[in-house]
Amino acid sequence: MTGRPTFGDFANAARGLLRHDPGTRDTAAGHPTHAARAGTVAEFTRSMVRLLAVMDRYCADIAAVLATPDRRDEARLPGTWPHASIQVQEALHNAAGFLPSAPPSTIPPGDLHDDPAVRRLDAVTAVLAAGRDLLHTHVTARPDESPQDRSEWAPVATSEPVTRALLLELGLWARRTAEHGARIALPGPAARHGTSTEREQLNTACQWLWMLDSAVRVAQHHQPVSAADVSLLRAIPVNTPEPRRIPGGTETIIGLCRGATSTAERIRHAATIHPVDPKFSPALTTDSLRHTATCSTVISHNCEILLRILATRARQHGSEALADRLLGSADRANQARLAWLRTARAWYEVTSDTRGTIAPNAAETGDLALWTGRLAYADPAWTPALGPSHPTRTPEALAPKPGDLPTVVAAVHQATETLTQIASADHEQIEAAAQARRLLVPTRSLPDRFDIPHPFAPAPYDRIDALFNAYQHARTASAQVTAVVASIAADVRAPSHLLTLARAATRPKSRIMASGHQEPAEPEHREARDCPGPVERILHDLGVTDPAMLGRASAIDRVSEQLILDAAHASEPGQEGLKAFSLARSTGSAEMINHVLASDSPEIVGVRSLSPATLPTRGQDADRAAGSRCIGHQTAGQEPQAEAEP
Repeated sequence: MTGRPTFGDFANAARGLLRHDPGTRDTAAGHPTHAARAGTVAEFTRSMVRLLAVMDRYCADIAAVLATPDRRDEARLPGTWPHASIQVQEALHNAAGFLPSAPPSTIPPGDLHDDPAVRRLDAVTAVLAAGRDLLHTHVTARPDESPQDRSEWAPVATSEPVTRALLLELGLWARRTAEHGARIALPGPAARHGTSTEREQLNTACQWLWMLDSAVRVAQHHQPVSAADVSLLRAIPVNTPEPRRIPGGTETIIGLCRGATSTAERIRHAATIHPVDPKFSPALTTDSLRHTATCSTVISHNCEILLRILATRARQHGSEALADRLLGSADRANQARLAWLRTARAWYEVTSDTRGTIAPNAAETGDLALWTGRLAYADPAWTPALGPSHPTRTPEALAPKPGDLPTVVAAVHQATETLTQIASADHEQIEAAAQARRLLVPTRSLPDRFDIPHPFAPAPYDRIDALFNAYQHARTASAQVTAVVASIAADVRAPSHLLTLARAATRPKSRIMASGHQEPAEPEHREARDCPGPVERILHDLGVTDPAMLGRASAIDRVSEQLILDAAHASEPGQEGLKAFSLARSTGSAEMINHVLASDSPEIVGVRSLSPATLPTRGQDADRAAGSRCIGHQTAGQEPQAEAEP
């Protein structure tokens, strides 16, 4: 793919900022943390409120596809992603509800804070806001508030598999934010200024963020997000195509491949952003459509040459199976060339009511023919006007090293994918133009029984059918060669294999992010003492309404709460000099401790004075048992399968 910024760039930046160890050099400030003052708990809380607001916008986008009204039944099933999206929204709203509301303002620059932790959290907020803006560049809203695609990536950014991957990423951000917040909220010799109420509010909000992460992990355990979907999410680029370029004759093989790729992307982007209205637009002309079909013929032939050269190179490296597949794809490209040639010739019998101009979108197909030709032929000054009777590149020149082969395969894949979309788009335009009676033929070409006193007449059905059939064959042949090349690209890990993932993610297509039209639900305002405990909540999730069973579950929760409080009261405060740690980092203990923090017991302050030795760690059996009881048999501390650390 091209070098545009991607969502993965912002996700990596957020991960890096949230992974920062307070004992190391501060990545947001650029200087050691001991040189800066430690801010107050209130300052950190205000920054955290702004971060939660950005996360809430992500949640609204996610719920728009995963928790739609027609999926109510699925949303009630624990372990499903629709259920997780609802739980995530509730947990995030509850976390924000425990924190004081921040006044609406723009995100302050990081250098306005002396505290590196606050600077870092503000930087994360800015990065995540920019990442969401990047996703929204691909979708806009019509006047009736319905979504409208702004790029070929729009169906990908709004698909269900990618949305699941986004929710998985959101869980990671929430977990790491909770770890930082829990450190800030802990009392101790190096504690920040803040009241016990401020610390309690911050720590309780962090517990809800761990609950958010727990809900995501349960869904990941039951319906794992694939690594391919995560890669696809991170590969979504900003919707700003590269400027139009023409080869100058001095490009390297890599440069020619990049030029072909960017031109192919520009053509597909223009078809999405600036579709020609076939009923009225003067841009729909015979010259444009014939030019596109002719250039598509040249592109198909260039792809055939490149595939045959690559087959020879693969055989030289001992890859006989790959060589055979490349030769098979070259034969498919030849069939596409013949189909496009017939399509171009069909336009000599049909014309349109507007002539004499070539639309900008059609002109760029000539650019793609030039880029692929410069890649296929040895002459650095080759043009389509010179024709195919020129020496082609040698296998050694096209792919000097085995690692160069995937790059050329990617360029061919991008070109054939573009041909497939051109055939589909032109077929639809011609069909609409025929219905509007914009397709004409010379009157002299009609039988004598047609007495029409004009030089041109509406095209008869047999001529239109012949044109339709030509485009249908071109579309089928182009799709066939694209499928074969896509399979090869996936096997050799060519950069264009993301195209295949993108097409798979949009079948069936699910939509999200209608330019943010769905507003986040209002947070639930309820008294903390009314929150059901973990056992009682699970029974509610299972649909249990028996008062006796719910009463027993509530009693179990109260006994568990008292046990934790007794243990906290009996434990000695952490010794001076011990490194701060995050409470309840496992999903099981997060559930239980969050219930304690949500109670109105005056003894909860004892929980925050525990030493590291008094809390269970991720690896302890008790923690794993608690996790399996609270979150549906998920092992506590289990990392999501698709969560690959950069």
